[in-house]
Amino acid sequence: MPTPTAQQPSPVGPATGSPAAQAAAAAVQALARAARSFVLYDAGNEVIRQLLDTWRVKSRAALDAHGELPLDVRPFEIVLRGERVYEDQDREKSMAFKLFRDGVRRLTLQPEAGWEELLELLRIVALRYTVVRQQEEDAVTLLRAARLRGVKLVAVEGLAPDEERPEPEPPGEREQAGAQAPEGWDTPLPRLPAPSPLAWRPVAPEALEAIRAEESGAGAARGALALARELLVEAVRGQWPRPYAELVQFFAELRDAFLADGQLAELRQLVEIIGQAGLAEVRDHLLSGLGDARTLDLVLDGLPADAAELPADLMALAPLLGLGAAVDRLAAETGEARRALLLRLVLARLPREADAVLKRLPGLEPGLTRALAQGLVARAPERALEVARLLLQQRDTALRAEGLEALALAPGEVPVAPVAALLQDPAEAIRLKAAEVLGRRGDETAVQALTAALEGAERSPREVEALGQALAEVAPIPASRLFAAWLHPRGRFLVGLTAQQKRLQWAAVAGLAAVPGAEAERQLQALAAEATDELRRHCLAAMARRRKGPGRG
Repeated sequence: MPTPTAQQPSPVGPATGSPAAQAAAAAVQALARAARSFVLYDAGNEVIRQLLDTWRVKSRAALDAHGELPLDVRPFEIVLRGERVYEDQDREKSMAFKLFRDGVRRLTLQPEAGWEELLELLRIVALRYTVVRQQEEDAVTLLRAARLRGVKLVAVEGLAPDEERPEPEPPGEREQAGAQAPEGWDTPLPRLPAPSPLAWRPVAPEALEAIRAEESGAGAARGALALARELLVEAVRGQWPRPYAELVQFFAELRDAFLADGQLAELRQLVEIIGQAGLAEVRDHLLSGLGDARTLDLVLDGLPADAAELPADLMALAPLLGLGAAVDRLAAETGEARRALLLRLVLARLPREADAVLKRLPGLEPGLTRALAQGLVARAPERALEVARLLLQQRDTALRAEGLEALALAPGEVPVAPVAALLQDPAEAIRLKAAEVLGRRGDETAVQALTAALEGAERSPREVEALGQALAEVAPIPASRLFAAWLHPRGRFLVGLTAQQKRLQWAAVAGLAAVPGAEAERQLQALAAEATDELRRHCLAAMARRRKGPGRG
């Protein structure tokens, strides 16, 4: 189990230093962590593979973006063109100190350095972490023997004393000449008792169990969790400098160790400790720093393939299952059970991470976009207007219809003009939904658009009814005057009513079903008495809806 030191490697943060220094810091930190992890884990461990991949990605990104990286090695830090990219004051763990002690003064990574050379560099650094005897080959010897064309080396023979940071003098050493010996220091030592013969005696079971518990993995985990709690309390109490890079690294090492050993109960306790942090900013920063694809993969790999829900005892790990990684896996997943599980995990992060989900919606396939949009509206209704605007920009008809539904559920005022424009959409499903939303959330400014839609191109009876009902709902009094004129239009001699007149008459009947008052009922009865079979049935259906009460259709 890893234990923290007073100073952990502290790379330049994402908002500190030049872009080259930031990229170099990420690469050097990846190298240090991977090299030191060979001491903690077996070479075939999943954690090791992940750390190797991180070193490959970070080093390649830094070289591709910024070219040659001249890394000056100092006793406890590594510097790129005057900017510090790594620092660790612990002699036992500091990669800078181990390289400097061996005589390395500069390592220059060339853009043409291949993965094999970068991997060999990592192997050499890792060997210096595991060295036991001083006579073993040092880093300079190993690097020269490797003949790495993509890594230039500047070294000295041996360690110059004046280059080492001087150790502080022991207290009182300067006054050693005038120091006085304690009274009685030269008196004879007390006589020791006679040695007793060695003999076996039984040890109480509880004493043995206590000793075993101290050396067990569970004991180490308890100690690490206790230390984590104390560090977090001290970070909050003492207002440690942000962004808590050292604290996040320690918690990340604990997470990796618990995951590698399958200690999910301990990992849940770690999440609970973070959740109890006194400041929300500290809690959110640590949880976001620990949540990544590796955590998600290790947890999912431990579940059956047909598991559609995360077990109750693992729900505490939801904050560690990175949202971006979960959405990526969800987009690529084909199995229904695993897809449902991943969708639940993403929705469980709402409304806290609504912004992140909103950003991902446009790039997902329509079915997944619709499911996430519905979850957003349900769990974060205050974001419904944003969801609607985003979905209405999509080409998929179902997504635009879902956007209109989100608009209908959005709190506050709804923009009428964009919805009214959809009354001319090529898809009838969108036009119907737009009419419904206008009826539920519109106002009198929608009357002109609704009337123009009815007087324009030919529409199905279902759509005409929706438009007439929407008119009655947004403006009952102006709509009543329109309906009165539309109910009894004057047809041409021998020709009868035009298609537009019939359409307006049909809309008026549907609209009168939503107009309050006895006059609307009387108008429907009068028209039913003189209408043909189809129109009469339409009038009777409208009167039935009136008697049934408010509601659509």
